[in-house]
Amino acid sequence: METIARLSWIADKALRFLAGLCLALLATLVVAQVVMRYGLKAAPSYTEELARYAMIWMALFAAAVGVREASHIRIDFIPELLGRLFPQAARVLDLVLDLVSIAIFVVLLWYGVDAMRFAMGQASPGMQIPLGIPYAALPMAFGFATLFALARLSLRKPGT
Repeated sequence: METIARLSWIADKALRFLAGLCLALLATLVVAQVVMRYGLKAAPSYTEELARYAMIWMALFAAAVGVREASHIRIDFIPELLGRLFPQAARVLDLVLDLVSIAIFVVLLWYGVDAMRFAMGQASPGMQIPLGIPYAALPMAFGFATLFALARLSLRKPGT
């Protein structure tokens, strides 16, 4: 169990760093593009595309971290009501929702790999790189989301 917690912690720190790096790159590229377009009257075509990819990678990595912290968007009304009325049922519902989340993450991981493979044969319009590179964020993020959700399940105390 301690190994799972340690690996989860390392992956969390790496994803936070990468998401922060993508945010810094995004901000830098957008400012540079505005300055070059309006100040120098010439902006490279790749800056907008690269900024878009940085935003997508940042959002997906942050979403995976949100799974680790259980801070992703959800509706709490029913679980909270069940928790007050029937604490045991709330724990079962929480477990079921975690299992459904894992199933969804695995499906998205599977189709993310499929989309990435398909996109490898196409080039991006601005930078002329294989589109599979930006699409790689999908299987990476949902792979980490799956691992984080599994880690949460394995670290759950019996009865909670």
